Amino acid sequence: MNILIVGAGIAGLTCAGLLKKQGKKFTIIERNSSESFNTSGYMLGLLPMGMRVLTALDLQKAYFEHSIEMSKYEIHKKNGDLIKAFDLDFINRDYGSYRSISRETLIDILVNRIGREHIRFGATIKHLQQIDNEVKVTFSDNKQESFDVVVVADGIHSQTRSLLWNKDEYEYFDTQWGGWVAWISDQQTDTYKEYWGAGSFMGMYPVKDHMGVFLGGPNDLIKKIGVSAFCKQIKEEISDDYPILHQALDNLATSETPFYWEFHDVRTNEWNKGNVILLGDAATGFLPTAGVGASMAMDSAAALVDELSRTDKDHIEYGLKLYIKRQQKRVERNQKDSRQLGKMMFIESHILSAIRDYSMRFYTVKQLVKNISKTIEG
Repeated sequence: MNILIVGAGIAGLTCAGLLKKQGKKFTIIERNSSESFNTSGYMLGLLPMGMRVLTALDLQKAYFEHSIEMSKYEIHKKNGDLIKAFDLDFINRDYGSYRSISRETLIDILVNRIGREHIRFGATIKHLQQIDNEVKVTFSDNKQESFDVVVVADGIHSQTRSLLWNKDEYEYFDTQWGGWVAWISDQQTDTYKEYWGAGSFMGMYPVKDHMGVFLGGPNDLIKKIGVSAFCKQIKEEISDDYPILHQALDNLATSETPFYWEFHDVRTNEWNKGNVILLGDAATGFLPTAGVGASMAMDSAAALVDELSRTDKDHIEYGLKLYIKRQQKRVERNQKDSRQLGKMMFIESHILSAIRDYSMRFYTVKQLVKNISKTIEG
C-alpha cells in the first residue's frame, strides 16, 4: 500500500512514524520550506492517550526528557485569588503521565523518528481525483503520482480538504474570543494556572525550561486597543500579592512578536471521500480550552494506522469506514467538552462571571471534562 500524508504536523508525523514502524510505504508533504518548518507553536498538554502512542513509537524516553509532569490545575479570579485547585495526580497514577511540552519540541521528536529526508518540503496539492481504487494527485509543481490512500492532515484550515469537500460539509465554531501568546520566562512549576475574568482570560502554562502565557478577550475589543494597553488594563485589577502575574503581563506587553490566536474550531461531517481520509484538525479541530487536541490527533493517527494494517488494497474504503466508525464519535464527544469549557471561560457579563466563579468550587476535574475523562479511562 502506497500512502500519501499531507501535512507534517502532529497528526501527520504520528501517522508517518507508525507506518514506518510497520514497514509501510509512505510519502509526507509539507507546505512550509525546510527553513521555515517548525518555527511556530507554543505549549501543549499531552494526556496519557498521547503518551501511549509515543510509547508505541519507542519515543517515551525522549518525550520524558523534554517534558514535565503536571500535578495541578488551578482556576483563579481575574485579580489572582484562587477559586479552586484541581489535583491531577490521579491521572498520573492510574492512567499514565500527564505532561506538558512545547509543540516545537514534540514535532522535533516525531521528525527525528521519521527522518527529515522522508518529508517533501514546500509541496502542496493542486488536484485530487480517484480513479478506480487509486487517488491521482497533482502537486503544486504539476507533477502527478498515484496513491492507494491520501491522508489529509494539514490543519484546521486545510487547503487540501477544500479540494474535495464543499464548504457546507464542514462548519467552524467561533467563540469570538482570542488573544496573544508568548514565551515569558524560564520559571519551573508543575501547575497550570488560569485566571478567569469578565471579558478577559489569562493562562500560564509551563513546559520544560519555559513558561507560556496567554492573555485574551473578545476579539473586537482587544484587537482594537492592542496588547500593551490590554496588559496595562488587566494589571490594574491584579493584587500586588501576585508579582508573577505583573511580570508575565510586563513581558507580554513588551514582547516583540506576540502571536495572536483566534479561538475557533472545525467539525467535518464526513471524514472520507473514497480513499481520501481526513485526520486530526482537518477532520475535527479543537479549541485549546481542554488541552486535548494534540492527544486526540495522535490517538486518531494510531487508530487509522491500525485499521490500515488490517486492510488489503482492494478494500481500502471499507477499512477507512471502520476507522471512522471507531473514532469519529469519540473525537466529537471530546470536542464537545472543549466547547463547553470555552463557554464557561469566555464570559463578558460580571454577574455571570461571579456565578461561574462560585459554582467552580463544586466541580471536579471529571465533571468539567466528563467525555475526556471517559476517553482517558478507555
